[in-house]
Amino acid sequence: MFDNSYTQTLQDQIGQLSKLLGGQAAGTVPEVQTPANRFDYVAGIEGARAFLQKMLANTKHIVWDSEKAVFYILQKDANGNPARIQICPFTVELEPTMEEKYVSREDFNALVSRLDALIAKEADNG
Repeated sequence: MFDNSYTQTLQDQIGQLSKLLGGQAAGTVPEVQTPANRFDYVAGIEGARAFLQKMLANTKHIVWDSEKAVFYILQKDANGNPARIQICPFTVELEPTMEEKYVSREDFNALVSRLDALIAKEADNG
């Protein structure tokens, strides 16, 4: 369900703890460089709750829902107590294509004609 993301999260947290303790503690896994585009996915809010239970104290993590267009912000305080899970819906917006960005010459000329007609009408009335 979590593939290797949970193991990787543990390795990251162990690396952070060893830095706080002033070096690599005995028996810990060496810190691994993680790619910047790594995402952790969970199956719904129940998966987010399960992921939160496995997190270390004083940590914050974002996980993506594999079933809906939401992500969850998970956080534990210094005592290891979980905070309220923040559910954040999102929408995907695509960059417009060239056809959507620009009007055709025909549409532009029609707009200019309408504008000229409005200006002429305003000049006659004014």
